[in-house]
Amino acid sequence: MIKIENLKKSFDSQVVLDGVNLNIEDGKITVIIGKSGTGKSVLLKNIIRLLEPDDGKILYNEKDMTKLNEKELNKIRIKLGVLFQDAALFDSLSVFENVAFPIIERKIIKNRQKIKEEVKKTLGLVGLDEIYDKMPSELSGGMKKRVGLARAIITKPEIVFFDEPTTGLDPVSSMAIAHLIKNMQNELSTTCFVISHDLSLTFKIADNIGLLDKGKIIEFGDKKSFLHSNNTLVKNFLNAYNIAGDEYEK
Repeated sequence: MIKIENLKKSFDSQVVLDGVNLNIEDGKITVIIGKSGTGKSVLLKNIIRLLEPDDGKILYNEKDMTKLNEKELNKIRIKLGVLFQDAALFDSLSVFENVAFPIIERKIIKNRQKIKEEVKKTLGLVGLDEIYDKMPSELSGGMKKRVGLARAIITKPEIVFFDEPTTGLDPVSSMAIAHLIKNMQNELSTTCFVISHDLSLTFKIADNIGLLDKGKIIEFGDKKSFLHSNNTLVKNFLNAYNIAGDEYEK
């Protein structure tokens, strides 16, 4: 669905992305891991064009997004959902209003009753169908993430991007998010792109895994091949987090 070719991004003299090549497969969950400060969030923001790449191509269904104007980009963005690291909910809006916002803003559904039905249905997918009248300040961190996920998927996007979806969550909430992502992908056949430092999450949900290091994807493959990679940097990374192949292959 998305093919990235030789993507580069620098901030002044600091090179962050130094020729990233990557394929995000249709219907799969692709997870990019790496040490803190390696540019994972910068990669995501370049793909969805919140940042402007210095060089390279981002091909979405064969259209190079780096060559599109704002109007053309907006047509593509309608097909994308994003769950940001902090969920990015509107504090002054209720859960219902937050989740309904994309379909109202984009005029996808105009009938008030149908909007209400779609919001409740979508909140049900993330296990929160009874809290639509609450405010973000009344929610736990895990609940905010789930509301953010509901808002990201209510437009039925072709691909959902996740920026560190378990940051700041306890282990139980992190596993709940992992199950939600996997179940959503199974039920809706949604393509997912996840950046994460959480290896438990990664090996729970990933179909394909890439390691970003020094501005490049130095290893990419399905979960089994990644776990058994002969790449020294991959081995060192997995060893540092006590990841054993046999334990995570299933």
